[in-house]
Amino acid sequence: MAGVITFDQVSKRFRVYKQRHDSLKEAFIRRRRGVFDEFWILRDLSFEVESGTALGIIGPNGSGKSTALKLIARILHPNGGRIGVDGRVSALLELGTGFHPDYTGRENIFLNGALLGLRRDFIRQRLEQIIDFAGIEPFIDNPVKTYSSGMAMRLGFAIAVNVDSDILLIDEVLAVGDAAFAQKCFDQISRFRAEGKTIVLVSHDLDAVRKFCDRAILIDQGGVRAAGHPDEVTGRYLADVRRRQEHPEEAATAAARWGTRDAEITRAEMLGQNGRPRYIFDTGDPLQIVISYRCVRPVRDAVFGIAITRADGVYCYAANTGARGIRIGQLAESGSVVFSAPHLNLAEGSYQLSVAITDRDFRVTYDHWDRRIEFTVRQAGAYAGGIVFMNDQWNVDGALASPAAS
Repeated sequence: MAGVITFDQVSKRFRVYKQRHDSLKEAFIRRRRGVFDEFWILRDLSFEVESGTALGIIGPNGSGKSTALKLIARILHPNGGRIGVDGRVSALLELGTGFHPDYTGRENIFLNGALLGLRRDFIRQRLEQIIDFAGIEPFIDNPVKTYSSGMAMRLGFAIAVNVDSDILLIDEVLAVGDAAFAQKCFDQISRFRAEGKTIVLVSHDLDAVRKFCDRAILIDQGGVRAAGHPDEVTGRYLADVRRRQEHPEEAATAAARWGTRDAEITRAEMLGQNGRPRYIFDTGDPLQIVISYRCVRPVRDAVFGIAITRADGVYCYAANTGARGIRIGQLAESGSVVFSAPHLNLAEGSYQLSVAITDRDFRVTYDHWDRRIEFTVRQAGAYAGGIVFMNDQWNVDGALASPAAS
């Protein structure tokens, strides 16, 4: 079978700005562009997708998975190498891609169709089918800016799978909506495969990759680290995750980092109750995060912060010393700052930790480690879902209900 998607030694870089000009006047006065570092997200990436197959792309956050999809969709252009795409592409990437917030859902269906190169009469023929699939008919004539994130993503998915494309690109959207809508998505993808069309799926849901994909590739540090049957590739990825949890210093190699480095983070650790490094927690466990630093030059009024992101990109929690009203004064030449939480009330899942040092007004970043440490949260008993654990109780007919004996 011929390859309908070909990546041949493809590279892509982004600029990570340390400082930007706040005004056009400042740009003219300084007569230079903002200060930035170049960050290569992909380096000489090569793979091929054969016609009628489903390829799963997995890997840690920041590895370049979503960038590869945007290159296939021609949203981005490579800085090196060659990309070949043979067929009409329908892409469901980031939330809101291709939507105008002030247009209604109905108007955005026509807008998306135009972006895909479809004639207006064809979109009109599919309009009711798309609206019915999305399940948001009562709100279809409201502006998209009034939609919840789930409603907008449902509409985007409904458009993507109902426009007769040859290639479908899917980026982390199979968990959108309730169980009934998720099953509808799975059924539609299965039908798409049965029609002999091509699918490229990026997901942290390894079960979905194993279920729907014929092949999988593991991308890490901008290149292919493994390729083959989904069971083998997902097994390799899980082994890498376990190794990084046991040796967290290795996880830093693929993480984005930026800042002036006037104050520099030298180490970040997650500690358990015994004060030892730990990267697998149970829901409700105490947590400490130790940020060690050193200063290249004197720094006053610094702010230390942390952020936790779920593996699928959901922003879960953030905190910083400035929000707590803590004024640090001048930093020592070297030292450490400790964040403590008595209970880690995250639900079961995989997460990434980011740490940063900024100035008091958050205008200058001294050092930012983006999603530096991967960690896992386990939850005893049945996992109902969501992000946080509420330690709930249920009262039935006036009596406190107890779990049934197994």
